[in-house]
Amino acid sequence: MAAKAKRKISNFFVWIILGLLIVALAGFGVSGFGGNVRSVAAVGESEVDVNLYARALQRDISQLTQARGDTVTFAEAQSLGLDRAILQGLLAQAALDESARLAGLSVGDGTVSEQILSLPNFIGADGTFDRQAYQFALENSGMSVAQFEQSIRNDMARNLLQGAVVAGVRPQPAFVDAIYSYVAERRAFTYAVLGEADLTEPVATPDDAAVRAYYDAHPEEFTAPELRRITYAILTPDMLIDSVELDEDALRVLYDERSSQYNRPAMRMVDRLGFADEAAAAEAKRAIDAGETTFDALVAERGLTPSDVDLNTVTQAQLDGAGAEVFALQEPGVVGPLPSSIGPALFQVNAILMEQVTPFEEALPELREELANQRARRLIEDEIEPLDDLLAGGATIEELAAESEMELGQVDWTGMESEGAAGYGAFQAVAAQVRADDFPEIETLEDGGIFALRLDEIVPPTLRPFEDVRTEAESGARAEAIKAALRTRAEEIKASVDGGEDFPALGVTAFTNAGVTRNDFLEDLPPELLPSLFEMEPGDVSLIEGDDTLVLVRLDQIRPADLTEETAVAVRERLNGEIAEAMAQDLLGQFAQSVQSEAGITVNDAALNAVHTQLP
Repeated sequence: MAAKAKRKISNFFVWIILGLLIVALAGFGVSGFGGNVRSVAAVGESEVDVNLYARALQRDISQLTQARGDTVTFAEAQSLGLDRAILQGLLAQAALDESARLAGLSVGDGTVSEQILSLPNFIGADGTFDRQAYQFALENSGMSVAQFEQSIRNDMARNLLQGAVVAGVRPQPAFVDAIYSYVAERRAFTYAVLGEADLTEPVATPDDAAVRAYYDAHPEEFTAPELRRITYAILTPDMLIDSVELDEDALRVLYDERSSQYNRPAMRMVDRLGFADEAAAAEAKRAIDAGETTFDALVAERGLTPSDVDLNTVTQAQLDGAGAEVFALQEPGVVGPLPSSIGPALFQVNAILMEQVTPFEEALPELREELANQRARRLIEDEIEPLDDLLAGGATIEELAAESEMELGQVDWTGMESEGAAGYGAFQAVAAQVRADDFPEIETLEDGGIFALRLDEIVPPTLRPFEDVRTEAESGARAEAIKAALRTRAEEIKASVDGGEDFPALGVTAFTNAGVTRNDFLEDLPPELLPSLFEMEPGDVSLIEGDDTLVLVRLDQIRPADLTEETAVAVRERLNGEIAEAMAQDLLGQFAQSVQSEAGITVNDAALNAVHTQLP
């Protein structure tokens, strides 16, 4: 397992160097930071290269941008601590380099050469090392051959050190078994969900005193949230569409631009399998027709994957000489042998897409709406600067609406509104933050519209008058009375079950569960029930109270994890590997910290700032 961990760590550092080299070619270069700036930090005499840090930071920001689906700036990444995390990781790597340097660990030129020659990114079409691709990648990265080869040498020396540090690291079998036994243990139980129907007597309607007492005891239920009274002016493309003039020529131009959307030729989803000669292809077609084999089986026999033979969606013209016969099929099937760019081939049609023709007249309503919306958005864009000038000159929201096509409106905004202007995310963002002394500004909406708003008043959370919420208070008081009665009834049932009686004998509908683990989810039951089960002993009965339910549960059986099951063996093996890897990483982390403490860390703030200022 230690060897496995060592291999994973080795592969990680080899590929991170190659990845940073190849992926980030268009990013930073040495020249971007000045000829004298080489490192952003160092552990002892082992430096963290400035370009390595820059590329790692750029890569992680790019990954975060892709994950969020929105551009992440460096300032945002820095607020998340991304720059510090990257620097700490590279300092840990530098600490291992420093330890390897002090120990005199190194590898020879032959080993370095062998490693570089095996990197797949530098393997040409003929399967051999492509020196031109190698030199081109290094030149574009701003790294010399000597620098890259030294980085590989350092990496391999570091791997030797890591292997020595983590050798023999593995968890004790009893530790893995204990974790699996804890996670996989099951509890079988019987439960009854108690409702009003389980009461022996109906609950009386609460009197005025009880309703008032409930109102007084639960002010949070009857308190209106903070309210922000806002006056706004808004203009959206929809408000201008009816007044936009459209001519037929412009609509036809848009129709032509959308021709691929409205008019699609007949197409087929096709797989193609080539053969050495026509006789072999004909024999394969005969075997398929006779039911002796299938097209997919022939693909598998060749050691090919479906993607290797998939032509995707094609037109008849794209199939050249084979197109007519392939498109002559009226349903999915196999045709051939037919000529192709790879020789005689069989073609399997997986789906038939018929020709689609949408005349201009049919597309006109959609075209008219799209073009009108485009022009309305442009009209609104032209209005932004003049309207901003009006506000800058002291115009009020009311005057803004009076002197333009913007519509005036008011909203009592609590953050829960979703109609009209309050339905826009941009409006909500401004409404939540605007202050009474803020000057109104023209803001843009998601659909190309614009708005400006003013905060007139903030009404703090207010307890609504009793008479206004009397009906709600009556419902709450009755629900509380029912729950209190159910609690008493549940205690009676629990006492009987504790005494040996079963649920059915007590007139209660009960359900059984054959077994749950700690990680299961119990639908329609209080979340408190599951952890309670694992604190009980067989025969114990508990009353679990959720937000609006009462559940009586009896633990029937504890089923220990079966360590001999095939699934258990596989899970424990995977768990053993994960724990071993975590232990190795922890050990390497502690080792790196020790080296950093002894050798000392230096940080070049000027170099860090130089990197940061080049990021958007």
